Formats: sequence, structure tokens, C-alpha cells
Amino acid sequence: MMERAFSLISLVLIGTGLISPTLDYTIFKKERLVSPYLTLGGLGFSGIILGVLAVWSYGRGSVSIYGGMLQIEPFGIFLSFVATIGAILLTVATLSEVKNWSTSPSLYSLVTLGVLGSYFLVSVGDLTLLIAAWALVSVISYVIVGLRKDRASVEAAGKYALMGVIASIFILYAVAMVYGMTGSTSLRSISDLATGEGALIIMSSVFFISAFGFKIGLVPFHGWLPDVYGKAHPILIVFLTSTATVAVVGLIVRVLFTLAPLITSYWPILIGLISVFTMTFGNVTALIQNNVQKMMAFSSIAQMGYIFAGMAAGPLVAGGLTLQGIALHLGSYSFAKAGVFVFLAYLLKKGLSLQISDLKGLGKSMPITATAFGIILLNLVGIPPLLGFWSKFYLFSAAAKITPWLTLIAIINSGISVGYYVRPIKSMFFEEGSDLSDERIGDFEQATVIAASFLLVSGGLVLPSLISILIP
Repeated sequence: MMERAFSLISLVLIGTGLISPTLDYTIFKKERLVSPYLTLGGLGFSGIILGVLAVWSYGRGSVSIYGGMLQIEPFGIFLSFVATIGAILLTVATLSEVKNWSTSPSLYSLVTLGVLGSYFLVSVGDLTLLIAAWALVSVISYVIVGLRKDRASVEAAGKYALMGVIASIFILYAVAMVYGMTGSTSLRSISDLATGEGALIIMSSVFFISAFGFKIGLVPFHGWLPDVYGKAHPILIVFLTSTATVAVVGLIVRVLFTLAPLITSYWPILIGLISVFTMTFGNVTALIQNNVQKMMAFSSIAQMGYIFAGMAAGPLVAGGLTLQGIALHLGSYSFAKAGVFVFLAYLLKKGLSLQISDLKGLGKSMPITATAFGIILLNLVGIPPLLGFWSKFYLFSAAAKITPWLTLIAIINSGISVGYYVRPIKSMFFEEGSDLSDERIGDFEQATVIAASFLLVSGGLVLPSLISILIP
């Protein structure tokens, strides 16, 4: 059943990705009637099938399909569901303005195919499929960033693609080294076959971490991220934050947690130092930003640092707790960043320049949307009972079991982040500004921001009691 269900999902998403732009570029050239709604249908259907898979696979552990190419397990299913919801939020947000872009059918096609690639990445069981899925998601990400066709987006896409090529080279080096050591491309067999190859395992792990670091913006591989997240059209960044990043972090868990038992003496300090530099740099740099989009770009770097804080414990001591924390935090990150960047796109649509000063008075002129955005920012801080609080609680608790010093630094960094997350809230609700046009109830961007905030509130209330069941 598992293999048939995954094949059905693949056929639906591939069909959606190919048929919808074909119809909109030929038959419905002006109306754009097919692409967005067919995309929503395909993503919704995939989400339903994922739910069925989650129920069917409960208690079965990891299930191998396609000859071991994919390993379907609760953690991967959860991340696939998060990536799907992120893509749905993006698609809904595009239904007003972006739908009318000349490139919009291509956007919807790329989103559906990118979601399929993310499913492969979070459940990959073989290094050959890893390379193929990595290439698919990477190329799609580069193209999506540049779809607006303005100068800033094209420059951002170019820089992103250049850094992506470097990351892909590191991936190939790492895969080649692992295959040379083991003679196998199966992730399951690597830990058994690679004994006695300490130096090469460490080197291949460094190559993997470097490649993944480029992709999600870990320090010191973050150079591209502020330009891409800070300059490209905000609504296009939603795919990177809410789908692609979720997939890559899932891939990190699949690969590095396999290698971690082979480098137990190096793992906590290596991952811990990356975490410290990443969250500290992201938070401190975000503090000095006056442009909200750039501020949120640097905050994205810091959020990856929190995830790596939990990973420092990894599978060595607190494997289950770590996986639960990562899953919750990716849900928090995906929904929050979708809401943040859609909100910024909404402000651009209304003619604002995204400076902190432009937010003054929005609490009065746009009370519903501003309140939803405020909830999202509080979630990123980690205020209870929002999902962001629980995800940090799980991650920091896992880190405390083996690296208590890292937990302390992570808590301090969370305190630092308050300094910049509250600035937009202060401007919106406690400072007077020029009156913006009245809030239009029913705008799709507004609906997306509200939906994101609702997911964070409801997730914080429900998921902590269910996560140990969803991800044993």
C-alpha cells in the first residue's frame, strides 16, 4: 500500500505541474483559470494521502519502498505534511496579485514539482536518489527566486544559483567518499560498512555539513541568504522558507544522523559550534536592521541555529526528543515565515517600503492583519503557548542532556531576539503613523497571514500532546 500511495502522490503532483501551465499558456492565456486552483487541488490531495499514510504506518517504524530508495517513517511524513501546508499557504497568497504575473503558471508548476522533490529529500534512503532530488529542489528554488524578473530578484537568483553550485559540488564529493569507503549507496548500510574509516567519515561529514550549510544559511555558509531573502520579492521567498528549507533539514537528519554514531567524539562540539555561530550572528545582525525584510532574513539564519542546538544531542542521547523538537520547530518556522513574507508582500502591494517606520499605525488601519502578524512575531520569539515556544522547549531540552552550555547560549540568543521581534509590534500598535488605506477584508494575502497565525496558535495548543504519538 505504501508504495502505491506514494506513486499516486507522485503522479498527481507531476500531472499537476505539467498540465496546469500548459493549459494557462495556451487556452486560458488571460484568465489564468487553471494553474492556481489545480495546484491547490493537487497539494490538498497529496496532504490527504499523507494523512492516510501516517495512520497506516503508525507503529510500523520505517518502511522501505522502491527497493530501499525511500524510507517512509513518521518523521518524514510529518515534514512532508509541513512542506505541503507551506506550499498551500504560498499558493493561496498568490491568488490576488501574483496570479496575474506573466510567469505565474510557471510558478505554480515549479511549486508542485518542488513539493514532490521535498517528499523525496525527507525520506531518501539511497545516495543516488539524494543527488537527483537535491538537483530537482535546487534548480526549482533558483528559478522561483527570479520569477518576478525585476533586477533585485534576478540578481538574488544568480547569487543563489552560484552558491548552490558550490553546495552541489560538496554533495558530490561527500557521496563519492562514502561510496568509496563502503561500496554502497544505501544509507542503511553505511553505518555498518564504514567502521574503521574514521578520518574519511569525518571528512565526508564535513562535506555534507558544508553543502547543507550553504542550502539553509548556516554560518559561515550564509553569504547568499541576506541578499536572496532580503531583496527578492517576499512572496517568492515563501517557497524557500516553508518548503525547501523543511526538506533540506529533513535530509540533514536522514544523512547526518546516520553518520553521527561513527563520529561520536566530534559530533556535539562540531554541531554545537555551528549552532552557536549561526544563531548568534543571525540574532545580533538582525538587531541592527531597519528594513523588516532584511531583519527577517537574518532571523531565518538564527532559527537554523536553534535547530542545530537540538541536533548537537542528535541520536547519541536524546534521539526521540531531538526529532520531535526538529519537527515542531520546522512547523513553527515554516508557518511563521510564510506569514511574515506574505505580510511583507501585502505591504509592498500597498506601496510601503518595508522600513520599520512604515509600520507605524498599522495596528489601527489594518487591525486584523497586524494582530495576526504580531502573533507570528511572538511565535518566533518563543512565547507560550504558541508553537514556537514548544519547539524551542523540545530542542533546548534535548541539547541540555549532552551540551548544557549550548542550551544556555541558545536561551540567551532567544532573549536577544526579543530586541528586534518587538520592534515591528511597537511600531504597529504603539506609534502613530500616516493613515494607510482601510483594511480590505477578504484579500488573499490577509487570509494567508491569518491562517499562518491560526496554525501557530492551534499547533501550540494541540501538537505538544500529540508529538510523541506522531513521532515516537
